[in-house]
Amino acid sequence: MRKALITGILGQDGTYLARWLVSKGYEVHGTLRLAYSREEERIRRRFTPEELPRLHFHTASLEDPFSIAAVLRESDPDEVYHLAGVSDSRQSFLMPEQTVQSITVGTLRLLEAGRLRHPGARFFLASSCEVFGAPEQSPQREETPRRPLTPYGIAKQAADQFARLHREKYGQFISVGLLYNHESPLRPPNYLSRRVAKAVAAIKKGAQNKLRLGDLQAQRDWSDARDLVQGFWLALQAPQPGEFILASGTSRTVRDFVAAAFAAAGLDAAAHIETDPASVPTEVTLGLRGDPSKAEQVLGWKRRWDFASMVGDLVLAELEDRPELQRADPDPPPRLAASVFPFV
Repeated sequence: MRKALITGILGQDGTYLARWLVSKGYEVHGTLRLAYSREEERIRRRFTPEELPRLHFHTASLEDPFSIAAVLRESDPDEVYHLAGVSDSRQSFLMPEQTVQSITVGTLRLLEAGRLRHPGARFFLASSCEVFGAPEQSPQREETPRRPLTPYGIAKQAADQFARLHREKYGQFISVGLLYNHESPLRPPNYLSRRVAKAVAAIKKGAQNKLRLGDLQAQRDWSDARDLVQGFWLALQAPQPGEFILASGTSRTVRDFVAAAFAAAGLDAAAHIETDPASVPTEVTLGLRGDPSKAEQVLGWKRRWDFASMVGDLVLAELEDRPELQRADPDPPPRLAASVFPFV
């Protein structure tokens, strides 16, 4: 039986990946920042009773190299998916040192522990499109120059460089995924996608009338998280390691996202949106659009969720008040809200 280790197993991507790997017959190990007893309730909300015997949880921290070494020793993985670390680029300005410790130093510790104790294990590192900063070309490709503009992006870029160093100098199998925005019904409420979906559902149900937003012109390349995690797995099944952009290849504005969410509920966005000029930043992020051609051609990666079905499912999850276990399904059939709620 193949064994996989996922750092950050209870995050959005970690949960989907864990359930996906279990469905493929893996024994899955995952790291928790807190003791199992403190996370057990959330674990049981996200994984079925049938899946739990194939899941093994370990308390570990990227700031503690001894705990990382212990997890590798105890799990003895064939594949390692490194998803843990600071994930909010905005917050990285408030805690730049912690961001570098978590992302860059934490990644280095994991790679070093793997090199010394498990040189045959294959590693996947989750990087970010933020390494491109304000990109000089669009769409971005794997070889596009990188000029990160946030502490988060800088830390990710440094981690990617260590991945390249270990791959080339030590011969480790390390693939890096350059991830663009990817959403799902598992997003926490503080994320834009979940906040919009909850507001649209509340407006549809008559519990709310307006959605207040700031910058509607910021651009992002959105995909569905359930598609991306399958790309993680494919990257470690390839004959050779490398860097792979996982994206939709299409850039859309926040206004496009909001319009799609209201359309999924049969509502007119213009009638319910209020803008808050005070929250609009002085700089608009433009040009972030990834070219997934390499991942599609080399890995055979395919996306099942288009933009409308992805946004529609976020809204549908709120309209249904979908339980967390169902939200955590890694492979549901894409469907639009209007097809389930014909009255909208």
